Amino acid sequence: MDKYYFGIDIGGTKMEYALYNENFEELSRERIATQRDLGYESVIERLVGSLKEEIKRKEIAINQVVGIGVGLPGTIDPSTKVMINGNSEIFIQKDFRSDLKKAFYPELDVRIANDANLFALAEHHRGAGVKYEQETGIKRNDQISMGIILGTGNGGGLIINGKIFSGKHGGGVEVGHHVLYNNGRPCYCGRKGCSEQYLCGPSVEANYLKQTGKNKMATDILRGKDRISVTLMNQYKHDLLEFLTNLSTLFDPDYFVLGGGISKMDELYEGLEEKLWGQVFVKGTKPRVYKHEVGDSSGVLGASMLFN
Repeated sequence: MDKYYFGIDIGGTKMEYALYNENFEELSRERIATQRDLGYESVIERLVGSLKEEIKRKEIAINQVVGIGVGLPGTIDPSTKVMINGNSEIFIQKDFRSDLKKAFYPELDVRIANDANLFALAEHHRGAGVKYEQETGIKRNDQISMGIILGTGNGGGLIINGKIFSGKHGGGVEVGHHVLYNNGRPCYCGRKGCSEQYLCGPSVEANYLKQTGKNKMATDILRGKDRISVTLMNQYKHDLLEFLTNLSTLFDPDYFVLGGGISKMDELYEGLEEKLWGQVFVKGTKPRVYKHEVGDSSGVLGASMLFN
């Protein structure tokens, strides 16, 4: 009997899933809205409905799906696999793993990880890590890399010698809650000035709305030519540079790879590496900064890698 796996990436605004065969070759990929406002049970119901429709289209029996890897947008407890914090509050303290098994197939093997960690894992092995190896000759299992999400939230993943580093309690690289500005904007985590409050899309949109009274997408704002948009873009690039400099001091990676909607903007990368190299603590080191190579769907690939 052939075996199949799903990789799922659950974000603040969208859920994406891909179906893989036992050789981890991608067979299909789909995206649906998360619709957090409809609640946790709705997310489970619509996700499972979509997965069942997919295997029906592929004429696959439900017991042939032996594993589902899931990326959730928050800190995952290593022992319970429950999300214990994050900006998508509907998932906090919910046993997503058990609930998915019950709704889809009880014998299923479900594995859960932080979505930014899975993005970083996929890029390390199939994307930016391949590019860095080609440029330097340093093998992927000898690299230290950081994946950074600039999207609905601001998260990060650290890969050391090909493996995810998540810390003792799962919160080892919650870089979105590194304080960028002392006594700055309040964050849902209870602190003030966290980087997520400056580098995620909703924070850009809220700032623009406050100043103009207009609603716009973050990328449209940052690409805008009006005075307020230009000011916000300059500030964003400054904050991103400070953020990466601080992470370089903490982790000293070979490279950063940026993902999420904002990371697609070529304007972010103009002069960024050179400025970063001028600010790193270990002078003469040159951490690279890559745009994602796998694409903004790398989370589902990383989720499937939990079985590979």
